[in-house]
Amino acid sequence: MTNHCMKIPTWYLSMVNGGDFILKIRRQFGSFFRKIAPRGMANKLFAIISVIGIFLAFSLAYIATSISGSFLYEAAKNLLDNQAKQTVNIFDQYMDILKNTVMTTSREGSVQSLIKGNYDAYGSYLVHHNSYAYLKNIHEFYDWINIYVIAKKDHYIMSSNPEDVTSDFRKKGVEKMEWYGRMENALEGTFIMSDFIPPASSDKEHFAYALKVRDVYDWETDGYIIAAIDKAILDDLLRGTSFEENGFLLVLNDKGEIAYASDSSVFKSDFSLEELRSELRSSGNYAFGSSRDYYYSSWKSKASGWSFIAFADKNHAKAQILNLQLLVIVIAALAVMLLIVAARFISNAYTRPVKTLIKFIHEVEEKEFAGQIDLKLEDEMGDLINSFNALIASVRQNQVLRKRAEIDALQKQINPHFLFNTFQSIKALAQQKDTRSVVEMIEKLSDIFHYNINRSNSSMTEIRNEIDHIRNYLDIQRVRFGNRMQVFYDIDERVLSYWTMRFILQPIVENSISHSMELMDGGYRLDIRGGFDDEDILFIIRDNGVGIPEEKLEKLKEYIYDNEGTISNDDFGIGLKNIQERLYLLYGEGYGLTIRSVPDEYTEIRIRIAKMTKEEAIKR
Repeated sequence: MTNHCMKIPTWYLSMVNGGDFILKIRRQFGSFFRKIAPRGMANKLFAIISVIGIFLAFSLAYIATSISGSFLYEAAKNLLDNQAKQTVNIFDQYMDILKNTVMTTSREGSVQSLIKGNYDAYGSYLVHHNSYAYLKNIHEFYDWINIYVIAKKDHYIMSSNPEDVTSDFRKKGVEKMEWYGRMENALEGTFIMSDFIPPASSDKEHFAYALKVRDVYDWETDGYIIAAIDKAILDDLLRGTSFEENGFLLVLNDKGEIAYASDSSVFKSDFSLEELRSELRSSGNYAFGSSRDYYYSSWKSKASGWSFIAFADKNHAKAQILNLQLLVIVIAALAVMLLIVAARFISNAYTRPVKTLIKFIHEVEEKEFAGQIDLKLEDEMGDLINSFNALIASVRQNQVLRKRAEIDALQKQINPHFLFNTFQSIKALAQQKDTRSVVEMIEKLSDIFHYNINRSNSSMTEIRNEIDHIRNYLDIQRVRFGNRMQVFYDIDERVLSYWTMRFILQPIVENSISHSMELMDGGYRLDIRGGFDDEDILFIIRDNGVGIPEEKLEKLKEYIYDNEGTISNDDFGIGLKNIQERLYLLYGEGYGLTIRSVPDEYTEIRIRIAKMTKEEAIKR
């Protein structure tokens, strides 16, 4: 016989081996991360806060450095815009003053006569005197303005400053000045000159506003009125609004010619003037742009149509950006350092109570609920510690309660005192040959024993059985006490078919007899009522005994409901607390015992339970 062996494909072996390799890698990495992971809650909390904080700090730093460029670009743009606009406003203010001065002068009668030459030999003195006085008054009010009146007829020139017009100049003639020719050829009635040179000066340029004075009939030019300001004065004003260290100011007239430049050397290295002119022609009244080394902002003057361009050095802006980014990084680093310190402080502060709690738990394991945690905190950890302290106190109390309840249960199963009294009663009946009563007593005692024995099989019973057990117990007690004891029942038959726990009534009745009737001299009355109260079942057990003093009643309630206070070594409080705790565990909040008592009048105990069917009781 030939053995046929199936050959395993190599690709399958590779996949399996590869999967094993990946699994080994994952295990190694997992082992590595477990080794380097911080141990202890404080270190883990510190690591989490630090990692999150560092991530947020550097994220914010990255965002800040990213937007700092655009932020400073906008800041530089706004600054340049403001500088250029401010310069335009200052220039326009001065040009408006020059314009108003020229226009006002043109309406002066003596000046008009001077220009037209309408005067005789006698009137010549008055015309010249009044015209000069007028020009002088203006010059005294605006000492930085010089006014020139030129009569074309004889090329006579008058100035608000006599020193500007010398006798030597009069011999040369004003018509020989370069700017005079431009005025004659100008088509406009008004115009601005940036290179006006006063007659007495050969190199001192002025900004000037000029007006052609025409004849109203033939529209021929009679003369000119010029208001001028020394260019050095205007230069100081304009320089005060421009960048002195990292920029400059440029002014172009309406023809694109340079009227003013605080630094013209930039045009030789950065960009051509023609490119700038082309950019401004296409941009209108406002433009913002950049060259290789500069940002610039241009605003056009409304008074003159000239362009005022403010320039800022890009390298300066880049240096500001770099400084801001370095500042952000330094702040982020300091924030990370502070965050690490704060994270360590916070982690220790928040884990210290946890460590204290863990330490106390270990002590509890060794010392069996000895002591409590003495930490006063107003937060969730404080609630946890308070709950733990309450739990420890409750467990400690329950241990004591369970031990005492166990002893109490053993005593209640066969109460020697109760048995002794019962048998004495049976003996007395037998001596009286009351056979029927003897039989009833023995049957009732047998039923009591049977009820006690059956409670080991189930803690739940039908309410009918609980009532029958009470009747048997009280019937035996009535034989013992005779007419001193009266018992009245008022039980709604409908509640008897519901189920509840065993021994929720008998301990209360027994305590009533032992703590009330046995201390009374007169007759004892016990009322037992049971019925429905809304959706619940309510039992009321009331006696006319000695009652409970108010102070003792309050301590009893604290002991039963709040696990606080102390009681005497009798069974009364322990039995009630046992019933209350069993009812609370079975039915929950809102169910259990309610105690009322008035000394020397009565004691009333109400037992509220929920309606429970047999099926529900079996599940419990």
